[in-house]
Amino acid sequence: MKNVEELFEEGKAQMDRIQVPDELEMRLRNALEKAEPKPKPLSFYQRHARQFKIALVLVLALLIGFNYNVIASYGKQLFGYDQVMDGTLRELNELGKGQLIGKSHTFSNGVSLTVDYVMLDENQLLLFYTVKAPAGDVTNALSPFMSLQNLFGESRCISSQGRINEEESEVNYIASFEPPSLLARKLTLNFALNGQGVSTPAEITFSLDRNTAMGHTLKKELNQTIVVDQTELILQSIVASPTRTVIKGSAQNILSLAMDTLSGERFRPTDINLRLIANGEAIEVKGRGLSTDMKGITFHTNFDALPASLQELKLELVSFSADQDVNQQYSLNREEKPQVLDMLGQQVEINKLEETHGETLLTLTSEESVVLTKVYLLADGQEIALEETINDDYQKSLDGTIKHQRTLRFLGTGKDLQLDVRRMTYSKSYNKVIDIPLD
Repeated sequence: MKNVEELFEEGKAQMDRIQVPDELEMRLRNALEKAEPKPKPLSFYQRHARQFKIALVLVLALLIGFNYNVIASYGKQLFGYDQVMDGTLRELNELGKGQLIGKSHTFSNGVSLTVDYVMLDENQLLLFYTVKAPAGDVTNALSPFMSLQNLFGESRCISSQGRINEEESEVNYIASFEPPSLLARKLTLNFALNGQGVSTPAEITFSLDRNTAMGHTLKKELNQTIVVDQTELILQSIVASPTRTVIKGSAQNILSLAMDTLSGERFRPTDINLRLIANGEAIEVKGRGLSTDMKGITFHTNFDALPASLQELKLELVSFSADQDVNQQYSLNREEKPQVLDMLGQQVEINKLEETHGETLLTLTSEESVVLTKVYLLADGQEIALEETINDDYQKSLDGTIKHQRTLRFLGTGKDLQLDVRRMTYSKSYNKVIDIPLD
């Protein structure tokens, strides 16, 4: 039997004798050139890339659909005014309530004003604007007088507040204007550069998007009357909007004003202190004022916005202050101390009467709100004007009221002394509460 080595040798010799046809190499080469290359193995993501893209688009569409308001409001939010806005405005800003403006004007000296944002509801238009002064002293760069004009009239500026940076080169303001006419679509802010006695005027015009206006949340005629001293307070209306709540009323009509003037019994309200209570909690007062015009004496009080969930609403007249003609003379007793004088229901104590170096010093005490605004000393029938008030002192009494002691100084004296009080101001507490229906 042949061994393995011999068999291998015979096989090798046989393979060497085989002749490969010349055309076979050419056929194999042509076949390889025409054959498509074998693709590399694909990853899982590559095999399902189309499905992944479709799924991603669907997820984004769902996210935008469910959070469209959030995304839109974030795009409209105002930044840089956090220290100027109160809590109510901060919440409205976070909700994207308002309109981005982004228009500016730059003067030749580098001072610029940019209108950043506007919030509008039934009670007011809030203008957010930035003033920059590269040279510093930004608060004096522009004239304090500005107006907001539209085709149908002017919106009066009610108030403004701002915050300045440490370098005093930039300040962010929020100004409150009367709401413009419902027909107004374009507004023009007029302002001026402060100069050496000459102001350089400028203006910025922008479109008002009424779709961003917020309207009101509560609007009612109150028509409630409260009798106070010689007049009647009429609480006329309440308008609550997202930015503030406004109570309006009247104290005297024009006829009553005229009759008071002719009779010599002048009576003028000087302050009306109201408290608005929502769900048992007092709403913060933002400001109040009185005005006199052809309608008579009117008043208003601005409060913060009402809570979203309103269950109960009350309005309280806390106190009433007035400036009233007295036109009465009071004989002064050198022996009786203290001598108590009744002035329109207000108690005034004469604590001390001193006569020295031809002068009369009269020390008296009253409640804190009582001020003798027009007073003379009659010495033996001679009228002596008040020279000055000295030694002001305030003390809290046992019942919690504040007492005001002061000394009136008159340059003159005499045997027969009278205090001639012609006018005084005072305040009275009322704590009268009315319910405001919500239906």
